[in-house]
Amino acid sequence: MTAGLAIGLVALTVPALLINLYFTSLILDRWPGLRHRLGILFKTCGADTSSCVIVVRTPYARLFGGAPNVYVGIVWNVACVALALAWVTSGRVAVPWQFLLVAAASVLVGLYLVWALLVDLRQPCPL
Repeated sequence: MTAGLAIGLVALTVPALLINLYFTSLILDRWPGLRHRLGILFKTCGADTSSCVIVVRTPYARLFGGAPNVYVGIVWNVACVALALAWVTSGRVAVPWQFLLVAAASVLVGLYLVWALLVDLRQPCPL
């Protein structure tokens, strides 16, 4: 049971990490090979990435003291993978309250960003 939950958490985290890496490559204008491969992956999944470049150049892409949101997302993704590893090594599924707090904040920030994309920016970035 513990391994199954850990695998589930990692399975949900890896796509988010890939999206964060894609946006990081757009923000930094680096890693063209990675950006190209991830763009192909997302297009294969049916996503249109053309508006994403516009979105990462807006103030909404930097809500955390000027740091890009995706940097916080990458740290969160790594923390979630570490939590899954802790579950496997301890054999016990426990979620620290800090994770629950960050998860709740992530949902609220996500809802705000979706609203900003659709209402303010009118850019339906599908990732």
